[in-house]
Amino acid sequence: NTRAQSVMDREERLLVPAVAVSVPEKEQKSFNSRVIRKLGILDSRLHLVGMHDAVWEGGDERERELFNEAIPALPRMMIPRWRKNLYEASAGDLD
Repeated sequence: NTRAQSVMDREERLLVPAVAVSVPEKEQKSFNSRVIRKLGILDSRLHLVGMHDAVWEGGDERERELFNEAIPALPRMMIPRWRKNLYEASAGDLD
């Protein structure tokens, strides 16, 4: 288990559930939109891949539905390519 994976695991176990309970869904969507706009094109792609993976690994069907509603179809279709070409290369820098 890498250091980055350990941090992500802790975030998933502790931070994500706390945010989900205490921050209204509308505010979460607004925050995600602001993050994506602020990051720029490359970093926003990395962010989307990370968000997608976190949602799918969490196993919550409602979260998956929200992701699919909030993210347009074209970016969702590009996630596997971005994961391979951008995300895995960047994540490898953390190891």
